[in-house]
Amino acid sequence: MNSTPLNFIYSTVQVAKLLDIGRSTVNKYARSLENAGYVFTKDDKDHRAFTDHDIIAFKALLDLLARGAEYESAVNATVERYSRVQSSDSVSLVATPDSSTEVAMLNAKVDDLISAVAALSNRIDGIVDEKVRLQVAAAASGIGAQVNDVLEEVRQAQDRADQQLTEIAGAVSRLELHGKRKRFFGLF
Repeated sequence: MNSTPLNFIYSTVQVAKLLDIGRSTVNKYARSLENAGYVFTKDDKDHRAFTDHDIIAFKALLDLLARGAEYESAVNATVERYSRVQSSDSVSLVATPDSSTEVAMLNAKVDDLISAVAALSNRIDGIVDEKVRLQVAAAASGIGAQVNDVLEEVRQAQDRADQQLTEIAGAVSRLELHGKRKRFFGLF
């Protein structure tokens, strides 16, 4: 599989729609960024061909301006942060009006991947829950067996104690009876 990054190329109109700003504002910001040292990709007619990276830079500029930054300092901060060296290691895909189906297909694939990850996560949770349930059941069974063993030992000890008490009571009775006989025979 090719590991070359893909860059979509957008027109000024497409960037304006994506950022919800006017086309003239895109051109103004692009000129200001270029004057500060930012380099845009150009097509064969020397028109700017905006990439995803450029859109991120525009969004950063808009964010700085929305936060009240001075225009020139916002432009300079954007150039400082987002200026990049041109690289020919990427494949450019031109976004055209008819590329919406490809974008929709990619979005659908991303949605499918997200659904698959969620399903796997649910399966993992189910497996973990089942393992925990089985371990708890085994532990409870083991504890139940131990409790039953202890109860049996207590019953046996109680039976022995009852038997010993019975033997002691019998011995006491015999002693009392033996003592009464002596007294009875002593009277005669």
